[in-house]
Amino acid sequence: MKQVILNHYGFSRMPFGKEIAAEEVFKTDALSQATAMLCLGLDSNEDIMLLTGPIGCGKSLIVRHAVAGFDTNRYQIISLRGSLGSASELFKLVLGGLKVEPPHSISKAKPLFFSTVTEAARKPVVVLDDAQDACPEALLAIKAMTNFDSDSRNRITFILVGQPELSTILGFSHFDALRARIRLAHQLTAMNLQETCAYIDHGLRIVERHESLFSDSAKMEIFKRTTGIARQVNSLCYQAIVRGAIEEKHIIDTHDIPESMF
Repeated sequence: MKQVILNHYGFSRMPFGKEIAAEEVFKTDALSQATAMLCLGLDSNEDIMLLTGPIGCGKSLIVRHAVAGFDTNRYQIISLRGSLGSASELFKLVLGGLKVEPPHSISKAKPLFFSTVTEAARKPVVVLDDAQDACPEALLAIKAMTNFDSDSRNRITFILVGQPELSTILGFSHFDALRARIRLAHQLTAMNLQETCAYIDHGLRIVERHESLFSDSAKMEIFKRTTGIARQVNSLCYQAIVRGAIEEKHIIDTHDIPESMF
């Protein structure tokens, strides 16, 4: 079926998938603003930055795009998932990201973490995705992990990425000290109508389809159904393309858009 779709539309590969190179990412205002914040934070030696947004708005993709532009001679990127059950686990995962075998005991892992980061040739940048899923103990440990005794130098940066509820979690009083370290934060929003239409066209161009495929009214319907959430746009466009290939359509119009994404 895949080859039938590729041949029917003249795609070089299937569009609207997860595998998008950093240079192929569609440049929305949200992406530009978030990337600018992250780059500014690194240049300004921020301890912790916060990036939040609704499910499916492209947070992980935006961070991956931004990180791809970081100077790898200066920064060592460590990417972690937010499903952390303890502070000990966070210390050990960061050590692992620094290519250091973490000791079993947290009492040994902590001093090893601080000495390793202090001596690191490149500054560690820890990206914690889905940070809202981390246990409170792990989140609280992040403040401690940016403290290097009397040394005022910033030696490690954390980028916390998560759903809007992460901001709510950090608003609780026992996170006051951690929140005080976050001077740069950005809330992502969904694409507007113009961006959604351009996003659909861009998704086709990067798979080498340069002729129109979705009518203007179809793109407006997709925006109406998805409110500009990138993941939902991808899903609806993909389903419409599959149906269109089966029915041998060369233009996808409003009535060709599936009633449901599931």
